[in-house]
Amino acid sequence: MEKVSVGIENYKVRSYQMDMKGRLTLTGIAGYLQESAGNHAHDMGFGFVQMSKSGLIWVLTRLKILVHQYPHWTDEIKAETWVVNCEKFFSRRDFEFKTSSGEVLISAISGWMLVDIKAKRPQLVDSFSMNIDFFPERLAINEDINKIQELKNPDSEQLYKVIYSDLDVVNHVNNTQYLRIILDTQPFELRSNYHIKSFEINYIAEALMNDELKVLTQKLDSEFQFIHEIRRISDQKIICRAIIQWEKD
Repeated sequence: MEKVSVGIENYKVRSYQMDMKGRLTLTGIAGYLQESAGNHAHDMGFGFVQMSKSGLIWVLTRLKILVHQYPHWTDEIKAETWVVNCEKFFSRRDFEFKTSSGEVLISAISGWMLVDIKAKRPQLVDSFSMNIDFFPERLAINEDINKIQELKNPDSEQLYKVIYSDLDVVNHVNNTQYLRIILDTQPFELRSNYHIKSFEINYIAEALMNDELKVLTQKLDSEFQFIHEIRRISDQKIICRAIIQWEKD
C-alpha cells in the first residue's frame, strides 16, 4: 500500500451543520475530525475495520480544538491530519482545517489509545507496525495534550439520560455527543453572545444506553473559562472532563 503520510479531506459546510449564527457547530467540527482520522487510518491499513478484525480498536482519550475563525454555511474546507508520534499506549494525531487559500481556520490535537475490545485493556501501540511517516516536529498546537484538573466546586448541575441516537457502532456514547451534551447545558445568553475559542476534553470512561448522567459546571478564575464534568449517577464514575474558553462575539 502506498503511504499517505498526510490525510486530506475536503468538506463543505451543510445547512444542518450550522448554528443560529450560520457558523459550523463545534459538534460539526468534531465530526470532521473523527471522519478525517478514521479515513486516514483506514487508508493506511490500521482503521476501524482492519483493527477490529484483530480484536483491537482505537479509542479517543483526549482532544483539544482551537478555533481561529469559524467556517460558515457553504464554506469549503480542506482538512489535513497526520500522526505526530506513537509512544507506549498512546498515539498523537494533529489536524488543521484550511481555506482554499491556505489560511488555517481550526487547529486540533488528539490522543488515541489502542484497546483490546474483549478485555477492554490498553495495548502497546508499538505492538504492530504502522506503515506511515511520523511528524514529531509538525504540531498543530505547540503544546502537550494535558490532563484536565478535577472539578471541585460546581456552580451548576443538570441531568441527562443517554438515548439511542447518542450511541456509535460499538454501542457506547460517541465522542462527539459529549460535546453536544455539555454545550446544551449552557445558558442561552452565553451561547448567543459568545463563541467557543477553545475546547479541550479528556475521555475517561464510557457511557451506555439509558445511563443517567450528571453534567457539572464550574467557572474558573479566568474570565469566561469553565470546567465541566460528566458523571454517571449510579456509580459516580467520571465519564469525561472538559474545559471551554469562550470569547465575546
